[in-house]
Amino acid sequence: MNPCPKQIPIRLKGKAKTELRRAVAKRANEFCEECGVHAPRLFQGYFNSMWCGHVAHIKSYGAGGGDTMDNVKWKCNHCHIEKEHGPRWSRKGA
Repeated sequence: MNPCPKQIPIRLKGKAKTELRRAVAKRANEFCEECGVHAPRLFQGYFNSMWCGHVAHIKSYGAGGGDTMDNVKWKCNHCHIEKEHGPRWSRKGA
């Protein structure tokens, strides 16, 4: 018997993930929690939303983190894509 079973991180999908994004953006007042730049929701349509800001995980899925309010931050595009994922994922690196 394993004394410390591995915890499975919470992964949200669909409406639940959208609600998490809205809640995190509201908590941060749509300002990047890393650098303070305003990163608003650009468009909200009937079926989808386009975001200038991103939900970034503090602890990744692979490290055991999940989609919970205490494990995510609201970040601007620059802080999330370029700083966290590197130039491979940014438009400048393409």
